[in-house]
Amino acid sequence: MASSGRVLRLERALCRPLTRPRAWPGATGQLARHFAATPTGEAPPTQSTASTSSSSSSSSSAPPSGSGGSSSSSSSSSTAVFAGLATAALLGGGAGAYYFGLGTPQQVPVKVSAIDDSIFDTCDNLFLFFLDKSEDLLDRKEEIQKVCQALRRERSLDKVRFFFNVRKEGEPPIPPPSGALASDGPAAVAPLRCVMYKGQRKGVINASADDIPVQKVKDFYVALAETPQDIWKKLPVERVSGINFETEVIEKSNPSRPILVQLYEDTCFLCFLMRPFINSLSKMLKENGVPLTFKRLNIEKNDFPDKCPVARGTPTFVIYNGPEVPGKKWEEFKPQDLAARIMKEYPFLSERFADEVEELQGLLTRRFQLFTQMVMWTVEIEKLQKLIAGAGATAPPKQAQKSPEDEEESSFNAMVSEMMLKDMRRADLLLDNLTYLQKEVDEIEHDSVLLGVMLAEKVMEGEAAQAAMYS
Repeated sequence: MASSGRVLRLERALCRPLTRPRAWPGATGQLARHFAATPTGEAPPTQSTASTSSSSSSSSSAPPSGSGGSSSSSSSSSTAVFAGLATAALLGGGAGAYYFGLGTPQQVPVKVSAIDDSIFDTCDNLFLFFLDKSEDLLDRKEEIQKVCQALRRERSLDKVRFFFNVRKEGEPPIPPPSGALASDGPAAVAPLRCVMYKGQRKGVINASADDIPVQKVKDFYVALAETPQDIWKKLPVERVSGINFETEVIEKSNPSRPILVQLYEDTCFLCFLMRPFINSLSKMLKENGVPLTFKRLNIEKNDFPDKCPVARGTPTFVIYNGPEVPGKKWEEFKPQDLAARIMKEYPFLSERFADEVEELQGLLTRRFQLFTQMVMWTVEIEKLQKLIAGAGATAPPKQAQKSPEDEEESSFNAMVSEMMLKDMRRADLLLDNLTYLQKEVDEIEHDSVLLGVMLAEKVMEGEAAQAAMYS
């Protein structure tokens, strides 16, 4: 599946930090670069062409091993061999388990594997050791195992899996954890840099054999979930959370009445654009007797519940056919592809239904246009208000300021985020939403004209006052 359509965003507004890594790099070693590009706790800016498929990595080539090395084939080969030997030494041939007996627990090596695209795309609860060089796999084997053993003792961390990634030559180091103090001098041995992933969240910690922040790790892996609200059931498409996912999705679905869950984010532009479309489509399915129910799960505010597959791109649609059948991700996520898949699954739907759905798809273009106009006019209003407030006022002392281009881009990005979030809280259908947006655009245009007149009057008053001074 092409990756370019997964996370669509307005130009310029789309390159802002998100709440999670939207795309897994094609090369494993690039994870360090993608993480180092942003402050701790933030995900990197994501272009619309950088998102992955919901079911697999967008990279067409097989990812390299997690070991570092030079770009030459001979060096890469040598590094790969070394990494393989080091991994075997790191694992010690153990089964990766921790056994408890009547007396002192018998420790066996915890399995620590090289991370790759397929693991990141399909697995949750990841704990990664980021190493600067392949030799660290051997040199720090005992230290890595001590950290793993300490965490493995905690029953609340029994789902956590351990991996490593080796930074490649030329890639930046991982940034320090939030709140870490700068060292007065070079440390004899730098602490292990570890990155934790759960759901769409990530965190960075330092760890060593003598200082293992077990409680911080336990706190991080506590599942994030929204408290269900009664109003959710009254929405055109019911929302669910990690708390009621089992009862509202798994238990209520069955082969004859499946449930299609949309995994979405408030910061995903395609999720935003499709919101009223999905509402309208859900209503049409009910009116035409289609036994398919839409529901939504916000994966910015909920970690992946049990029995929910991992999704590294949004929107992602997951079909559930009952407690005995695992949820399965659909390949389709664009409006036209989603509609075509539903038509294929329910061939009894009439041509009239298909025509109505196609008409709805066309209206999404109008929604995009109106939203863009609303954002741009709102930004212009803010500019006019600042100009009116500053007309005739004494100029403040010069300070370091952004360039006009950067200021405009920053204002545009902030306005897009604010208005997207406001729209995502609405529950209207597509036609109703277009009516609302058109009304908003008309009012904003009218306000802009009035403010323009006010600014012109301010300028004329200032010019008249200056002319009076010199007359």
